[in-house]
Parts: sequence; structure tokens; C-alpha cells
Amino acid sequence: MSARERFFKKVQQNSESTPPGNKTAEAEIQAFRRRMDALVQQISQWFAGSGIEVILSTKHIHDLSTIGYSLNSGICRYDITTIRLQNGDRHVSIVPEQLCRGAETGCMTMRVNAPGITQLFYLSMAPETGWFIRREQQSEKENVIMTEELFFHAVDCLA
Repeated sequence: MSARERFFKKVQQNSESTPPGNKTAEAEIQAFRRRMDALVQQISQWFAGSGIEVILSTKHIHDLSTIGYSLNSGICRYDITTIRLQNGDRHVSIVPEQLCRGAETGCMTMRVNAPGITQLFYLSMAPETGWFIRREQQSEKENVIMTEELFFHAVDCLA
């Protein structure tokens, strides 16, 4: 791990450390946004110089999943980064959807589209760092940590 990676990991850990029981929807949203930004940075690095176009944009979310998250929470509105990988008529999009879905936090969809093929994956934040991934037909109990290997296997149709 490089000094830069250690530095940003430490920044993330320090900013995410909230005493148990005191987490607010706003704090979780900030963690979601930071983790999405880190994922975007990682994916951008993986595809740098590859010829595959990396398109970043911002999605404005009116998040109904935060209602009742904590005593102070109502509907939360926030902006969050999205990413699209484009290779001719093939593309992958990773789009944040909502903060909470059942026991999952930081919920996103990853759509993989190629001629004649459409695949959907669900991503959610893993407890400390990283992301869980599962196929559309799998339940959240079948979540696995998304490694670089699993990510590239999932987006294989982009090639």
C-alpha cells in the first residue's frame, strides 16, 4: 500500500468513526458519497489509457429510504457521483440508488450492456471498506466482497 493510499484510508477511517448508536442518516450519506468517490477513482485508474471511455456525472437523489433512519431523519436530498464505462456499443453504468434497502446500506446498481446481453448487479457498502456485489437474482445473503477480479469478471462483456 502506497503512502497516498494509507493517507486516504486514514482520512476515511477518521471521518467515518462515529460512536455506536449515534449514526445519523446525514453521516451515513456522507460515508456513502465518500466511498462512491473512492470507487470512481479506483475504476478510473483501472481504465486509464485503455481506450474505454470513463464518463462521470452527478445524480441528485431524493432518498425516501432515510425516513425513520434516525429520530432526526426525513427525506434526504443529496448529490452523488455516477460512472459509465463506454466501449463502442457496450457500456457499464454504476448508479447509486438509495442509502438503505433492507439490511444493506449504500445501495447501487451496476448494469452491463452489450449487444444481446443485459446483466444487472447490486452493490452495497461493506461494513468497514469496500463493496459487496451480487447478481440480480441473488439475495443479500449471497453478497460477496467485490474484488478487482470479481469486478472485471462482472464487466467482461465490455471487452
